[in-house]
Amino acid sequence: MTASNGAPGLAEDREQDMGGLAGLPGLETVAGQLGERIAVLRAEQARRQAGLAITRPAWKNLVFTGGPGTGKSRAARAVARVYAEFGLLSSGHVDEVAAASVAGATLRETGVLVGETVRRAAGGIVMIPDAHAWYRPPDRGQQVLRRLYQELTEWRDDLAVILAGQAGPLRGLLRASPPLAARFPAVIDFPGYTAGQFAAIFATLAGEAGFTLTPDAASKAAAVLAQADGDHGPGNARLAVRLLDQATASQARRVTIAPQPQDPATLSTIDAADIPRHIHPDDRPADDQWPGQYL
Repeated sequence: MTASNGAPGLAEDREQDMGGLAGLPGLETVAGQLGERIAVLRAEQARRQAGLAITRPAWKNLVFTGGPGTGKSRAARAVARVYAEFGLLSSGHVDEVAAASVAGATLRETGVLVGETVRRAAGGIVMIPDAHAWYRPPDRGQQVLRRLYQELTEWRDDLAVILAGQAGPLRGLLRASPPLAARFPAVIDFPGYTAGQFAAIFATLAGEAGFTLTPDAASKAAAVLAQADGDHGPGNARLAVRLLDQATASQARRVTIAPQPQDPATLSTIDAADIPRHIHPDDRPADDQWPGQYL
C-alpha cells in the first residue's frame, strides 16, 4: 500500500522524516533536499492517480557527492524505503555495485554488465558508490554512460539509480553527457560531519542497535572520537561505526561471561569500560571503492 492511500498527515510526516534520515545529526540539510525531490515525485503521482495524462514523467535518479563516511549509503536506503512506501518503486531494496563491476573492456561487454546490473535492481535502487572512477579511463566513462542512458530509458518506471562519489569527477561525467545528466535532476552534496556531531551520531547508532549508553560511556566515546577525527581527517562518520563495532564486541564479551540470566537493562547497556581508548585501524580502503553500507 502506498502512502497516498493512507492519511495525508502520515505521508507528510514520513516525507519530512525521510525514512529516519533527518534524525541523524549532520544530515538535516540532506534530508531537506531529498524531501523536496520526493514532494515533486509524489505530486506527479497524485496527478497520475487523478487521471491526468503524463507523457514526460519526472526522473527518480539522484547524484550524491561527498567523501567516504558522509552518510550516502544510509541516505540511499532511506530513499529506497520512501520510494517504496509512496508507490514510486515496487521494492525498497538497494543494490550497491562497484563502478568497476559494470565497466567492461569493450562496449559489448559493458552493455552486458550494465544490463545485468539494472535487471537485478529492477523494482529498487542500484547505487554506484564510486561512480567517479568512471572519469579516469581515456574515454571518461562514455561507454558506461551510453549504456546506462539506454537502460534508464527502458526501465524508468520501476528503477532508480544513484551515482555517488567525489563531486568534481561526477560533475565532469554529467557535463560530458548532457542526455544522461537530464536523467539525474538532483545533485545532493554530503558535507561530512563536525567533531561535535560525532558523539551524537555514535549515540544514535547505538540506540538503533538496541543499546543504551551510560553517561560515562557517552563522555568517553566523545573523547575517543574527537581524537580519532583529528588523526584521520574530518567528516568521516565511519569512525563512529567502527567505534561502535569495538564497543559492542567488548560489551558482548562482558555480558556473556557474567552469571546468567541477566536483566534486559544489563544486556543492553554499554558502559565506559566497553569503550576502547582508541579506535583500531581499519584495513578497508579509505575511499568509496569498497561497496557496503557503512552508516
